Amino acid sequence: MSAPASKFSRLSLEAMTPTTRSRALASRASSPSTSSSTSEDPSSDSSGSDSDTESDTIRSPSKLTYQISHLPATSRRLIRDSFSDPPQLALQRCRLVNSTYAFQMTELVTRSVRIRKEAGDGGELLSCSCGGGADGQPCGHLLWLLDRVAEQTLYDRGRRAPLMMTGKGFPEEMGDPFGTIADHTLDVLGPSLHCPVVGGPSPQDGPDVHRVREARELLASVHDEPVDTFRPDIFDAGHFHTGSKILKRGDVDITLLRMLLDNHHFFQYFVSAASRSSTPARDPFRKISQRVDRILLAFDTAHAADKLPVTTPTSPRHAEEQPQRDVPWAAKHILGCTALVRSLIFTRSRPLSPPESLSAARCLTHILTLVTSRNSTLPPTPSSSDSSRTARNLYLYLIGDHDGDFIIGTLGLVPPAAASHFLDTLEGCLDDIGRHGAPGGYVERFRKLLDRLRTSGGGATQGTKRAGTATIQDTGLRESKRMK
Repeated sequence: MSAPASKFSRLSLEAMTPTTRSRALASRASSPSTSSSTSEDPSSDSSGSDSDTESDTIRSPSKLTYQISHLPATSRRLIRDSFSDPPQLALQRCRLVNSTYAFQMTELVTRSVRIRKEAGDGGELLSCSCGGGADGQPCGHLLWLLDRVAEQTLYDRGRRAPLMMTGKGFPEEMGDPFGTIADHTLDVLGPSLHCPVVGGPSPQDGPDVHRVREARELLASVHDEPVDTFRPDIFDAGHFHTGSKILKRGDVDITLLRMLLDNHHFFQYFVSAASRSSTPARDPFRKISQRVDRILLAFDTAHAADKLPVTTPTSPRHAEEQPQRDVPWAAKHILGCTALVRSLIFTRSRPLSPPESLSAARCLTHILTLVTSRNSTLPPTPSSSDSSRTARNLYLYLIGDHDGDFIIGTLGLVPPAAASHFLDTLEGCLDDIGRHGAPGGYVERFRKLLDRLRTSGGGATQGTKRAGTATIQDTGLRESKRMK
């Protein structure tokens, strides 16, 4: 029995063919090798194939018409099926070998991987539409997917020490794959996998917002411009609209954007080409910061749903099974993200570059700002196992009632020249902590960190516009050990 990991070498994003097609209809109507026809109306081809069903002739994707009445019925059926739904092929190269002309091509084949919840019926919990995986071994598609799920759900584990691979294709440390995905939720995990989430209780109008943001990051990196100010005429409009066609004459940015939103293979190819970690689309610290935003959005959405009637069709509680997205859940995943930041700083073959240091400091400052602005105590719920005030207040859970080093310990590992860029924002966080109350040891360590940043000689401060600045009143008394 071969080791499951031996099949990894056969799958790679970098090896994907950068094949693009305008829409699903266009892929049925035109050959990948005849790109000149992509701007024509795709519906004419598919309708032509349908009308040829009882005809003696049939038109191919290349617009040629063939006489097939003299062929056997099986041959006619095969030709009609192939022309009406052509395979997604792309020619790679051709050559003359002795007396043989050789053409090499690749085919894009859709696979579906299913990860089921344990139901006690003896059914396969992990399966793939490829039908591979003899003797209960996982196929390469399962290995590829579960490896990426593990990367996004184990946080810093696996970077400090090797993981123990199971015969089913996932590490022991992950536990049950279905339960792990359910705990992280698709809304949080999907964008980290560059995978749009579909089929929710309230289908969104227009393209996936996370894919749009990633596309903006990719295009901004090509132009070497800041992401937030790149092409505001496209991305900052009141209503985002990409148009019905792929090609936008005179505007290569919109054309590429439409291709990135329309074709998953082209998107993955573009992402793999942006290999530098300083590229916004591949910046790990930027991605962690965005993940924390999604965690808190899921947290807020869950508690907003508690105010909706259970029978409301659009209630998020009608979606797939979700964990109890309470304060301990949000805190666990935020701590996982901060542990990952620490791991990314430590487990490196070289020191952080100045752009990487700045990105790490920005990420940590952003997380601290979000937490210090969330000093509100949620009402108790019948489903909660812990009704204490700390378990219902994210700020108290992570900072206010724990004499630890949340954020400031990791921020102290970042070069002061980079962290000092966010001195104004960090001083504002300390002011908030002073009002909310926190253990004396935490406040003292925070003050020493700021003193070190003030004397570091770093550049001008950035990030003076603080996230999450809504006024939140703290209720109840603080223990005497906590400082104001």
